[in-house]
Amino acid sequence: MNRRVLGVITGASALLLLTGCVADVPAPVTEAPALEQEAALLEPQSTRVVEETMAEIAAADEAQDSELFTDRVGGNAVTIRKAQYTLAKSDGGPAPVTVPENVQAVYSVGADTWPRTLAAVTEEADEDSTPVVMLWVQDSIDADYQMRGWAHMIPGATIPAMSGTTSGNAQLDVDAEGLQATPEQAMSDYLELLRSGTGSEFNDVFAADSYREQLFASRATLSEAASEAEGEYVDTIQSDIENTYVMGTADGGALVFAPVTIKSAFSVSDGAVEIADEQQPLVSGDIEDVAVYTYVDTLVMYVPAEGSDEQMGVVAADHNLIKISDS
Repeated sequence: MNRRVLGVITGASALLLLTGCVADVPAPVTEAPALEQEAALLEPQSTRVVEETMAEIAAADEAQDSELFTDRVGGNAVTIRKAQYTLAKSDGGPAPVTVPENVQAVYSVGADTWPRTLAAVTEEADEDSTPVVMLWVQDSIDADYQMRGWAHMIPGATIPAMSGTTSGNAQLDVDAEGLQATPEQAMSDYLELLRSGTGSEFNDVFAADSYREQLFASRATLSEAASEAEGEYVDTIQSDIENTYVMGTADGGALVFAPVTIKSAFSVSDGAVEIADEQQPLVSGDIEDVAVYTYVDTLVMYVPAEGSDEQMGVVAADHNLIKISDS
């Protein structure tokens, strides 16, 4: 006899990954001593970029219309917000994730080539959330700085010392050396850890983080549910190196801003997959015995300088559901 395998299980685990349990709010970011290089943006300029970005987000949020993202918000940030607006418009749907307007630190780079970046750390939205790390990219001399992604800080994590808005941080390539691993290799190893689980050879290489802990917990729960219906649960995880950006830190390390796509496929043989009501607005196609949940995540990783005793680790990450399909 056929059974209905409730998508509520999948929906609940997705929500768990998005919100998580919040520990103590991370300590404020430290301002490093000035370096010799000059920042690409002076403080009034970076302040204007941040203010215009927040105004654009506020206008789009009020109208719940992603078409209002133009000059200051682009890339995956628009894709993620569009999905959140779709959910918010449904009956009883969740409000879009709050992006706090107030920032506690802004970091520019000292690069005179393009693309180049700007980063900021906001205040926490409330006592149950952590600060948000945001990344802007300027593709060319004629282009606006555009916010491409944001992620909440891992509970208990801290941002390493950075140069402020007078002295710029180094703009690094993904194959930059002088670190415990090149940024590209560090992300590759971390994604292999995500694919393999706690038994991975890289489990002890990276500092503990709630992002992967919750991903692993969700995988265990859903794998068991799929198995009971003679199906399976599989995560496919890929990074986007072309749109990964690296900013040097004052201690000779690096912050890596990496987009990651995760496709979580839940299939059954004895029954059919049922999608949770609150996630129905994101469904594309006819869901029968397979449901593929697509997430576009933003990870911010700290890679210490070569020879440092500190561990590499994710300092900010969000798990953002954008689509549910049959393939």
